[in-house]
Amino acid sequence: MAVLFRPSIVPLIDAFRSLEALSDRYDLHILEGPERDLARFMEPAAARAAVSDAMLLAFALGRQRGGPLAHRPLGSRRGSLDEYCILSLIAAAQEPESELAFEAAAALGVVSFDFIFGMAADLLRQIDHGGLALERPSLEEFRAIVGDGGLVDAPSRFELEASFHFHH
Repeated sequence: MAVLFRPSIVPLIDAFRSLEALSDRYDLHILEGPERDLARFMEPAAARAAVSDAMLLAFALGRQRGGPLAHRPLGSRRGSLDEYCILSLIAAAQEPESELAFEAAAALGVVSFDFIFGMAADLLRQIDHGGLALERPSLEEFRAIVGDGGLVDAPSRFELEASFHFHH
């Protein structure tokens, strides 16, 4: 199974995808691409703030998890399980006590829920402020996609394409 993100969401997830390159080269110019692309869908200042908050959340998730998150290539609309869980966690930050929030956090290996939810809520405020709609999946949708690890990050010839759209 695979997740297909809306074009307006790809620059946001690209900010998370850029973390590895940023860690390797310590070059903040790497974030200009996701910021520029996100600014096509929201005000430039809001895009800059959203990318900044996304990077903070990405660093925190990586530290809590103790390892890197699985990502697709920059610009890809096709998402990994981790990317889907990240966006679900951010969307669920409206209701941090919800089962969706806890299940998305658990799928990402989050240990300090309050800390991560606070960061996700900050990012969601920036996204909302910029006018970018981030659809919150239902718990049933989340479980159907994530299940018990049923979303395969490595493509196979028997892969079932499932589409979940985060709306612009």
